[in-house]
Amino acid sequence: MHISLLIVIVLVPILFNVGLLVTLILAAGIFGSVLLHELGHSVVARAKGSFIHEIVLYPFGGAAKISNIPKRPADEIMVALAGPAVSLVLVILCYQVAWLEFLGYLNGMLFFFNILPVFPMDGGRVLRAALSIKKSRVEATRIAATVGKYFCGIFVLVGLFGLKVRLFGIIGPYEPNFMLAFIGFYIYRAGQMEYRMVWMENQAAPFGGMQEERIDVEISPPPYAEGGNKAGVLKEKLRNLFRR
Repeated sequence: MHISLLIVIVLVPILFNVGLLVTLILAAGIFGSVLLHELGHSVVARAKGSFIHEIVLYPFGGAAKISNIPKRPADEIMVALAGPAVSLVLVILCYQVAWLEFLGYLNGMLFFFNILPVFPMDGGRVLRAALSIKKSRVEATRIAATVGKYFCGIFVLVGLFGLKVRLFGIIGPYEPNFMLAFIGFYIYRAGQMEYRMVWMENQAAPFGGMQEERIDVEISPPPYAEGGNKAGVLKEKLRNLFRR
């Protein structure tokens, strides 16, 4: 667990206007959910021959550092989908118990955020693996990183300025959310760095270079990274929980 996780104890009361007890419960719920999500990736990755270096929890989400991620498209898709599958199971289980509904809501946000095709998040890795069936791994990574770049641009813009209108009847409106903007930038940087690493491996391959194990990072942003009105819904769910 990264020491910067302590920042959450300060931020959550400000963001959600709740007390210390609720803050601790919320922090435990969020990062417990993210940890189980990352363990889902790790278990399947190990079964496919990968090595798990560590799982680190940050205030802005979780990261599983995995070397030798499978390059066979079907295996990579299985590893990428394992995390969201764990989150979806937690949604179903938590909604069976009234006082765990807010954890179900958190995991629902974690699930939907991670299946977006934003490389190197889970949905982006699935996109890269699907593209690599017909394209080279470098080209598939480039396309996935490019798609992710545009999504990250949207995250940053919505995070900084909000979204004042409702799109397609289901998206928005959102208040500005600086955590979303920060995570958009963070994911963009991670995607570009991994693309450069894949490109360098490809360039060095004919000369026998880059033979050491490369560490890939499975990134899972936290549930509170979504739009501002989600925070209001989460706050109301927590209040309802403690009214029971």
